[in-house]
Amino acid sequence: MTIELPEPLDYIAGQWSTPSVELADWVEDPNTGAQVQHQRATDDDQIEAALTAADGAAAAWAATAPEARADLLDALAADLQGRAEESARLESATSGAVIGVTSMLGFITHGAFSLAAQMLRTGMTSETFTADSGNPVEVHRLGWGPALLLCPWNAPAPMAAHKMASALAAGCPVIIKPPERAPHGSAVLAEAADAVGLDPGVVQLVHGGPPVAQTMMHDDRVRAVSFTGGIGGGRAVAHACAEGLKPAQLELGGHSPMVVMPDADLDEAAGGVAALLTTLNGQWCRALGRLLVPAEQHDELLDKVSAVLGHLVVGNSLDPGSQMGPIVHSAHLAWLRSRITELEGLGGIAHAWSALPEGDGNWLAPTLVTGVDPSHTETEIFGPVATVHAYDSVDHALELANATPYGLEAYVYG
Repeated sequence: MTIELPEPLDYIAGQWSTPSVELADWVEDPNTGAQVQHQRATDDDQIEAALTAADGAAAAWAATAPEARADLLDALAADLQGRAEESARLESATSGAVIGVTSMLGFITHGAFSLAAQMLRTGMTSETFTADSGNPVEVHRLGWGPALLLCPWNAPAPMAAHKMASALAAGCPVIIKPPERAPHGSAVLAEAADAVGLDPGVVQLVHGGPPVAQTMMHDDRVRAVSFTGGIGGGRAVAHACAEGLKPAQLELGGHSPMVVMPDADLDEAAGGVAALLTTLNGQWCRALGRLLVPAEQHDELLDKVSAVLGHLVVGNSLDPGSQMGPIVHSAHLAWLRSRITELEGLGGIAHAWSALPEGDGNWLAPTLVTGVDPSHTETEIFGPVATVHAYDSVDHALELANATPYGLEAYVYG
């Protein structure tokens, strides 16, 4: 079960064109492992054209009345709703996330614009109040300028939509750079902008990897950057923005603990473990990182998790019957396998109970690793792999849960 991927296209100053730089790496079909098409990047001349167009549109878009911006955001939402199914299929085909999940997340691709329009109509751009002196004060929130939106490969179009809707509502033109591994689903955002007649400079779509992002981040015409991705990329964005004294919004990793309390329903906890390991194939910032369980219930909980994952349907990401799909790319699969091997070298025992499809593909069963000292499990893996740690008291569990440098998410069953 496959679909034919379109060639990725830039959308710059209202014109569609093929990114002219062919990169060495490939977009893969994660269901087969096949190399489908070369990843592509926008060349320097086209990057300059995108920056010029966004900068040229900034003043007029910022001056557009909030009510008029809200009407255009609603028009984008209506157009995108009709494109959601195709975007979800493209994202499943390239990211490996199952179609049931990408279709569900597809609501964000149009819903983010409806929400942003609603916020504009409730007066988010201005307010009045009386100061302590008794004098009236007016606050007007104005568009800052072009925003560069750097999007992740696990849910590209929904994340790009979140960023784009917020920036447009604030009066800022946007330049969207989708991920190299899964660039196709985000194209619907530029298609919608074109269809509803936005000024050609208000929405740009470019392609490529870190060099393209670096070129744009260091340009003074980019006034703010929104990045979702790993810590290494986040540091690079933070450094580039610090040099230009421009705002950077960073959504980085997570390493979420689940604390199973002594009075927890272990069947419910096992279901939670399975869901957190398999949603987006474990490739999401809120995935399970550390499972913390009372020592006396350690083996029983593992048995219950094995029963759930033993019935998990791992299969083609485009098949509505699949509950988990393949890893996004062979390079990431190799990285995940290396992390499991590393944990085994530290005394860990890897447990995997799910049957995998026959044949090629970037397949990895959800895996729990027991027996590793917690001091070796403090960093994110970003895949369907978590470590299990027994605790002696609730205080001990809290100590383990807090002993990582992340603070995004945590779960408690009890």
